Parts: sequence; structure tokens; C-alpha cells
Amino acid sequence: MFNFIPVLTITETLFGGLIFAIALYFLLRAVRFSNFWAAVLSGAIPFLLYIVYSAQHWAGGDVLAIHFAIFLANAGLLGVFGGMKQKKQSLHWGPKIIIGFFIFLVISNAVLLSVAGRGLPDRLTSFFLPNPDSQRVHTAFPGVMPHDRNKSYQPHLEQIQQQQALGWQIRLQGVADLEPGVLQRLVARITDENDHVVSRAEVTLNFWRMANSRDDKTYTLQEQMAGEYVAEVLLPDSGRWVAEILVKQGDKRYRKQESLFIGDE
Repeated sequence: MFNFIPVLTITETLFGGLIFAIALYFLLRAVRFSNFWAAVLSGAIPFLLYIVYSAQHWAGGDVLAIHFAIFLANAGLLGVFGGMKQKKQSLHWGPKIIIGFFIFLVISNAVLLSVAGRGLPDRLTSFFLPNPDSQRVHTAFPGVMPHDRNKSYQPHLEQIQQQQALGWQIRLQGVADLEPGVLQRLVARITDENDHVVSRAEVTLNFWRMANSRDDKTYTLQEQMAGEYVAEVLLPDSGRWVAEILVKQGDKRYRKQESLFIGDE
């Protein structure tokens, strides 16, 4: 419905929304709205716009709640300042401390949300974490796993034993080059323990979005050459994903998972 809305970072929606709210408040005051209604609308309108944005790019209930709290607090502060200006009162040192704490809270929340969504910047990663140049380091919050995927551990062990007995190897090509919103070709090459191709199998590729399960995707790979299975993949958003490939040939089963980070880190 709102496909025209671009993807924004949490910092952009939070600070951009605050700038818009402040500008809206002074605009409403300039066109003779009362201080009360100017403050109320400066909090309500940015939050309603963020709800519209969230309908297309859902970031989670916690992020929605933070935007609501920040916009509401900002509207309250604007209302207090506007009322004091009308009465020509000076600001006491106590409210100044509260306002300073509020500003610190907004900045710290934005920083934490940015780190949780995209991870630490490369310079900080290289400074705080060991050996960042010799391995790929992910510092973003990986998200939660839905309960229905948290199966008992015993079947998992049995599956590992069966897969080890099969000795199959799966090489998934093109995963490292995936970009959000771009249709791209993935190739899965499947061989057995003797390096012979595994042909005429049913191959399914699942992508789980750690931050939003509604973005999950499932693709059926088609065998174009013996042992090579192909699919055109389109992932809607950047962030943490889990790729799961399932192979079925007769009564034989094979399953492999790997963690991915799509987009800029």
C-alpha cells in the first residue's frame, strides 16, 4: 500500500521526527493556534506519520513505543515553554536539569537503537573487538527466534547424525552478494561424500528475518544442471537473516543453516 516510502534508519525517524515536530509547533503558533493545541498536534501528527511508515517498514513494538514517548515528551516540553513565554516567566534551574536529562535520553536511545539495528561502526569495532580484520564481526542485535522454531534438541541431534552419514556437501553461491530490494540469482551445488552430484532432489531455501518474521521468504530451487539448483531471490530489507536450505531425495533429508547480514553494516 505504501511502497513509495523509503527505508529510513531509526536515527532518521527519531531526530527527523523531532525536528519536524518543533517546526510544526512554531508553524501552528504562527497561524494563531493556541499553545495547547499547537503542542498536542506537534506530538500527534509526527507519531501518526510514523505509524503510517511502520505499516510498510515495521521495526518492532519497542521502537514504536520509544517514538511515542519521545514525541509525547517533546510536545509536553513545547507546551510548557510556550506557556512560560506567554506569561513571560524565566525557567528555574530544576526544569533545566530535567530538560537536559531528556535530551541526553533521546540521544542515548537513538545511539543504542542504531547499534542494535546496524551494529557498531567499523572504527569502533576495530578498536574494541579482537582480530576484526581476520574474521567477519557482527555487533547488531540478532533478534529473537519464534517459539515454533525452537524444537526439542534430541531430534536435532538425530538429524545431525543422519546428515553426517550421508556426507553431502552444499555450496551456496551468491549469498555474500545479496542486497536488499534487488532480485538476484543463487546457485546451490550439492555433492555426496565421493564428490558425485546429488541430482533429482527437492531443494527449498528459506530466509528468516530475525527482526521481523513477516519478511520471511521461501524459494523452491530448480535443477538446471546435474547437481546444481537455481532460484531468483528477492529480500525486502537489510539486517540480520538466517538462510536455511532443505534437500529431500527419496527418504534422504539434509538441512543446513547459516547466518547472514544483508545490506550495509
